[in-house]
Amino acid sequence: MSDSHYEKTITTVASAECVYKVITQEMSYWWTPMSDNITKLGDRTIAKFEDGTTWSFEVITLDENKLITMRCYEANHIHPVTSPEMRTEWENTLLKFEITNTHKGTSIHFSHIGLTPTLNCYDICCSGWDHFFATGLKGYLNTIN
Repeated sequence: MSDSHYEKTITTVASAECVYKVITQEMSYWWTPMSDNITKLGDRTIAKFEDGTTWSFEVITLDENKLITMRCYEANHIHPVTSPEMRTEWENTLLKFEITNTHKGTSIHFSHIGLTPTLNCYDICCSGWDHFFATGLKGYLNTIN
């Protein structure tokens, strides 16, 4: 993990094409229900959690089978320990998925740019990403191959 923002890399036997599809079309299967799939630059989708948390994203980079970047343009983070300043901390942060073919399959480097130790939600969100990205996405990719 970087000192400046959350980062993690996983490797899967899934192809880059499969990984790209799972991130753009099947995020609801490994993260949380999404309002829409991602098909083109400028698409918007909302991540919706059972506790009422919503994060709204706009696709700002879409390089097929290589790179997906989404900017959070509206945040409403609800958590039992949420402080008023935590609710909107994700606004203007970026989710960046870098997909690279390797000799063992495909590497996915995920960065949540702006999720830094100075944010009140940092520990909660890092734990969440460890669960959803490192465990959920990797596990989902391994079950569909």
